This record gives sequence, structure tokens and C-alpha cells, in this order.
Amino acid sequence: MGKLDNVRASMKPRPPYCCGILPVTTDTCTLFYSTGAGDHAGKMDLLSATSEELHYLTCYCRAQSPIANNSRLTPVQLNASEIATTFDAEHYRLIEAVQSGLLEGGNSRRPLQLLVQHIRIYDSECHELFLPVLPTTKEGSAGQPSLLDVCLYEYRLVKSHEESRMFSLSMDEFCDVFGLSSTVVRKRESTNLCPDKATPKGFATVFVVFPTDIEGGALLLRQGHHEWTIDFTELFARTTQTSVAFLAFYDDVQFAFRKITSGHCVILTYRLHFPTDNDSPLATLESKSVHDVNFLTTGITELLKDPGVLPKGGYLAFGLHNQYMSTSGSAVDVASHLKGRDAMIACVLSSLSIPWSVRILYRNVGWMEFSFLADHIVDLSSHDEVHDLVDKLGCPEIVCFVGARGEPDRKRAKLDENAVEGKDATHVMLVSTRPSAWSFHSHYVAGGREVMMGNLYGDACIIAERQPLEMTREVEEWRAG
Repeated sequence: MGKLDNVRASMKPRPPYCCGILPVTTDTCTLFYSTGAGDHAGKMDLLSATSEELHYLTCYCRAQSPIANNSRLTPVQLNASEIATTFDAEHYRLIEAVQSGLLEGGNSRRPLQLLVQHIRIYDSECHELFLPVLPTTKEGSAGQPSLLDVCLYEYRLVKSHEESRMFSLSMDEFCDVFGLSSTVVRKRESTNLCPDKATPKGFATVFVVFPTDIEGGALLLRQGHHEWTIDFTELFARTTQTSVAFLAFYDDVQFAFRKITSGHCVILTYRLHFPTDNDSPLATLESKSVHDVNFLTTGITELLKDPGVLPKGGYLAFGLHNQYMSTSGSAVDVASHLKGRDAMIACVLSSLSIPWSVRILYRNVGWMEFSFLADHIVDLSSHDEVHDLVDKLGCPEIVCFVGARGEPDRKRAKLDENAVEGKDATHVMLVSTRPSAWSFHSHYVAGGREVMMGNLYGDACIIAERQPLEMTREVEEWRAG
């Protein structure tokens, strides 16, 4: 029996709610609300709102909306269409906290969405009680609960409770115990027991409670015959950080507030639900050109199959379409956070197993014309006279521009043999038709027989390696063998 008890104990459900504290920054809980006067709006910092400000807002709302806020026993409410707030539940990872504290099993990994419903302000004149759900009259208003209503409510409550599935009384036996007519009871059961209004989307409610000066006002939760008390004042007293409190509970849980002695309680209410594809319409994008990954993949593949393209090997240079910032001065580091079309080019190259990196393609113009590749941004403007540029650059990788058939690209900087002293230059072919969006220019003083100005022009590019055709054939033959 002990093992069975262990299994039963492990199957005991967790409480149907979760609560806690959410640290926030001081400038992210501003409330904007409609004043009903044209396009004017009121503003309030919910983290530092005074009792006077909250009292003014409460009185103002009751005056502006006497139908919705006509009773001083009920809280003032501003609906989602009447408010805007800088509090960002997603930024503060509220969904993750609720997901881990409230959901179980596979649901704890399903995507969730919070929908703003309204903001409520409770004060010392508010007082809510647990009441059974009553049938509405033809005019849509609910009366006081009769003995029959209360008995039916308790019967449904016990029958639906998790630990009372074996409740033995049938409806007829229930009527006999309480001396009720089974005909009348069944007729009442068949009527609409819920108010005729749409149920908000979702399966749970999430409260975000802002810190205020308040005495009393503990929140009571009830599911079946179990009750819990949540005191937000105690939650706030446990932290020294600027925070808001949160509470999430399922729809079969009722809630009510104890009497507020003084002060106000401000609650932003959300509905929690599992989003579907039909919840939000997809945006329609206007396509002005071809931006297809498959199209680019096919193009690069066909280009590399052409034996006339860099037959001796070399580099394909793709000018960047976006600008970037490198705090270290390294262009290589940018490869980890490419964006837009640059990211798509890198993705295609990786899918084709083509080695690539982000490097800067420099052209030296004005003195000893040649081109080279660098991993870092080169700036010689603060240097003294430069007598040996190649040595100053640390023996960079010399390149020469070629066209689609390997012919010299005469539009680019020429290769000064005296500058490179017979070093082999790697062929590089520009794939892009426009310069890189991330470019550099550095001028310097070139010293020698006569002093002149030199200029370095750099374009950050995605540099893809092209193996020589002979090596490519050997690899293919080795794989085939």
C-alpha cells in the first residue's frame, strides 16, 4: 500500500495558480489612458503613483463612465481600448515565469500569448464576494441567489471537484435530500446559467499588480472547497528591487478581495491563451525583386561548375549589402551577426560547403598601386611617413582582380610589380555589381624620393574560396573511388 500511496502522492496536482515578483526598471510602467476629450490622454507612473493621483483617476473614471463604473462597491475599470502602457510583459519574460509555475506536461513547452484585457483600481469602498453564477433575466440583470440557485451551485461544485469524482448523489437523489421538485430543478438546469456575453479568449487570467500604499486587500482564490490567500503587500516586502507582482490562475478558480482599509490596488489584467495561425492575419509583403534562396543557390552552383571561372583557384567577392560596426576593428568578427541579404549569401555558401569569411578588400591608389586582403580595418592616417607599405601592413595577402573568364579586370587598381616584389597574387573576382555598403578610406604620407599622398580604399566583402579545378577534380575522383 505504501507504493500505491507514493504514486497517488506524485499524481497530486499542483495549486491552480502561481504568483511571484517580477523586477522591472523605473521607466517601463507608465500608463496612458483616454480622458474622453478629443485626442488628449492622461499619464501616470504606476510605480510611483500617489494616493491622490489614484483617487483622482478613480473619481474621474466613475464620472466619465457612470454606466460601467456606477457602483462604489465595484472597482474602476479601463478597458484595453482605453489604455496603453509601457510595461512589456514579453521583455520581462512574464510568460516564461507563468509557463513554469502554472502549466504542466507538454503544455509547459507550448507557445503562449498574453492579451491585455483591462486595468482595474480597487479602493476602500470596493468589496467583492464569492457568488454563484446566476441565470440572467430577460433584461440581462442577475438577481439575488435563491435557495435553489445556491443548492444547484453547490451540487455542480462538488460534482466537478477534482477529489470528488465519486460523488454518489444523482440529480434525483439530490432533489429528494433537499426537498426540491426534480422537474423544477431540471428545468432550471436546462436554462442558460451564464450571462449572455462572449467569454474572453484563453484558459487563464494573469494579474500584474503594481506597488502602491495599501492596507488590507488580500486576494482570495477558491477552487472547489479549497481556498488560498495571496497578500501582495507581503510579496513586495520580500524584495528590495523595483518590482511588480504577478498572479496567474485557471478559469475554474474564483477570486475576490478582502476589504481594503486604506489606499488603492492597481491591477493590469491579461488573458493567457495558446495562439493559433488564425489569431493574427499574415502580413502581405510587396516583392520588388527576386529574393529567393533557391535561386541564389542555383546561381552560385552553376557559376562554380563553369571551368572558365577562376580555373587556377582564387576568391569570389560578395560586397556587403549592409553596414556593420566592429568594436575590435576586426572584420572577421562580423561574420557571426550578418543580416539581410548578407546572411542569406553566407547561408547558401555554407550549405554548399564553400569556405567563406568576412574580410576587407583594399586597393592602394596613388603610390605603388596594388590590392590586398585584410582581416582588420587599416588606418594609416595617424602614422608618420610610410616608406615600405607592404612591410608596414605586415606582408598582407596580395590579390589581383580578374573578370568572369580569368582575364585581368582593367577597371580595378593595377598591380605594381615593384611593390610586391614578385609575390604571387591570388585572383579575386567580384560577384557583386556595386561596391560594398561597408567601406573605408584612409590616406597617408608616402615617403621616398619625393613625398606624395597615398590612399587606401577598402570594401568589406564576403570572401568565398574557389579551389583550383585540378584539385577539385582530384577530390571528386577520390570520392568516386
